[in-house]
Amino acid sequence: MSKPVDRYGPQRARRLEGVAARLRELGIDAAFGELVPYYDLYGSVPEGLTGLVVPEVGGPGRMQVTVVGARPTLPPGEGGFSADGRMWVRDVDLEYDDLAGHLVFEVTTLDAAGAGPMWAPRRHVATEEGVLDAIRLWHGYRETLRSTPPRPDPRRRAVLARQAKARRAGKARVRIEADAERVPADLDAELLCYHFPRDRNGRYGRTAVVALEGDGTALSRRGPWLAARADGDALVVRVEGLIGANQDHRWDRLPWLWRAGERDAPPARRWQAPDAAAVAPIAELLDRHEVLDALTLCGVEVDAHIGALLAGYPVDYSHARYTETWVRTLYAQLPGCAPWRLAAAYRSWQDERRSARRPAGEPIALFGLKGLNQQSRPMVGLDAPAGPPRLTMLWTASNARLPRALWDRPADLTAELLDR
Repeated sequence: MSKPVDRYGPQRARRLEGVAARLRELGIDAAFGELVPYYDLYGSVPEGLTGLVVPEVGGPGRMQVTVVGARPTLPPGEGGFSADGRMWVRDVDLEYDDLAGHLVFEVTTLDAAGAGPMWAPRRHVATEEGVLDAIRLWHGYRETLRSTPPRPDPRRRAVLARQAKARRAGKARVRIEADAERVPADLDAELLCYHFPRDRNGRYGRTAVVALEGDGTALSRRGPWLAARADGDALVVRVEGLIGANQDHRWDRLPWLWRAGERDAPPARRWQAPDAAAVAPIAELLDRHEVLDALTLCGVEVDAHIGALLAGYPVDYSHARYTETWVRTLYAQLPGCAPWRLAAAYRSWQDERRSARRPAGEPIALFGLKGLNQQSRPMVGLDAPAGPPRLTMLWTASNARLPRALWDRPADLTAELLDR
């Protein structure tokens, strides 16, 4: 079956000659050809549509410009071809197969140039100057909007030392407010207090909730959990209604953090390492913010978006304004991780999913990148589709995440590294 042909291709090419010539004067590459299909709230464009293509410098995206026939549907001065931002109002009726009537330029920005159709809201401008302005703003944006990765915090070691000192010197004050049958007989107050999350001053995290043990309710459902919270300089253990899958701090698969029967668990089980010396070089790289080198040393891959952010680059044009926030979030979170533990962490998550008869071959979120207040949010996820673990950027409306105790640097390991 033959591919659709744009019967108005020659006319579109002539209309775009002036734009192409002016782009060449600016040193911007552009070529006339078939466009990658795209769609927006009003539907998709016909296959075979032609126009001007400007490739992204150093990236997979492109900007596409074509010519369309349009007629105003609003009175003069009340919209027309203007970019008034009201996406829910149709300003013009577009005719791709008829260039009669008003002719306008349709400009779209595609964040990747793969097989379509792709989501790309259409923008319409009436002049060549409007097209050139849009392309000049977009062209080379990766360098223009690049963020400088933050330097290591010179106070980080002092913060870690303060936390380690508080863990060692703190009194094991735990108040039980749960029925005796819900509390394991070997609950170890000293271990629980030692490993409980701390703030920068070494105090218990005021908002931290540690889910210790559930009652068998599906992790994705709310159910009764034995949980620990801070109450001043003491911890309170009680039964709370929690959704297990959504907890940052869930220790049901790490009993050595709070149960006396596992106190002597060997480093290979607690840290996924034989001793502190084995991972000291990796920790030093992370402390110097040489995150990619540390990940590579541990056999951990990153996808194109995480790799771009680690280097300070935007992930795409439409989200470029969040680059600074996302880069800083990455460098706030990843230096405290233990990348050599990621493979085991992913297997633990897979085992948990399989035991619940749920799909176990997809990424699981580690932490959010912040900045967007919407249902589907950008997060750093962990995946292992073909063996090696990989950090990937994912968009999800779910609050499920991999418990931090599976992939963060353990508190007792950090203390040993500080003593070296």
